[in-house]
Amino acid sequence: MPASTSSQQQLATLDAIQLMLRDLHTRHDEIRHRAAFRGCTKELLAVQQELVDYLLAKKGELMGQQNPTGQANPSYGAFL
Repeated sequence: MPASTSSQQQLATLDAIQLMLRDLHTRHDEIRHRAAFRGCTKELLAVQQELVDYLLAKKGELMGQQNPTGQANPSYGAFL
């Protein structure tokens, strides 16, 4: 059963990654307003992009995929 437990943990991790990606794609106006007030909107978007890139890489790693050379992960600059 250890293989089954490992598989269940991997599926749970993939589910968690998918939920976080969905959350990162959700428009959070309160946070955006705070970032604008503090003058760090650009930095907030950069951190969001780093998180998305990391999560996509982790998801691909768990699914046994590799990013082919020359192909970047899609940019999520739509947070603007």
